[in-house]
Amino acid sequence: MKLVFSAMALCGLAACGGSSVGGAGGGADMSPQVPSLSQFETSVRSFGATAERIDGLKGTVPRNIPSSGTSTFAGPALLSVDGFSNSYAMTGDSRLTINFANDDMRGGVTNFRGVDETGRGVNVAGQIAFTDGLVGSDDTSGLFAVDFNGNLTAGSDRIALDGIAIGNFEGNRTSGNIRTRAIQAVSGTSGSFIVDQGFPPSMTATMNGNTAIADFAFVGEN
Repeated sequence: MKLVFSAMALCGLAACGGSSVGGAGGGADMSPQVPSLSQFETSVRSFGATAERIDGLKGTVPRNIPSSGTSTFAGPALLSVDGFSNSYAMTGDSRLTINFANDDMRGGVTNFRGVDETGRGVNVAGQIAFTDGLVGSDDTSGLFAVDFNGNLTAGSDRIALDGIAIGNFEGNRTSGNIRTRAIQAVSGTSGSFIVDQGFPPSMTATMNGNTAIADFAFVGEN
């Protein structure tokens, strides 16, 4: 089962008047980045290329998903947050470490680059933290779930996120202890683009204390 939808569809939703991609939580990054629109679009295209490459892999078969060992999957992320009065689109760098022996998952998304609904670069501080997870088995083999949360700022707006990203393992190496090659995962609030594609709501988001609409996607390779 493929979970990464069209990256460019979400990016268009994020960067062109309307909903946006945005966010981070947990603590302030030491060096927030304020990108130009062209720099942001370059990071969006990078996400799209990585997502397309991973989506082209075959799903990891159950026998290739390990029951022990640790693997780190790194790659780009997208997050959009629409607070109705203001909205933001952001890209970031994700890193998820999975301990297959006990389902422990740690990591997060950092180094956000963001624009507002007009395409103007904004100062984004904060990070998303991955806090816990579960590797699927039996009927859910090949899937995983990871909890995340964050408190971030975009410009002068305060954004809070809390949810579960549902993902799947991709690729089948023929040797080594960790034979899965990549992951992809998504999460969305009620009314989000991801939920509109048929995925159940699995995130709540607020902007300045008020309910917001948000989409979150990340991919990674080991």
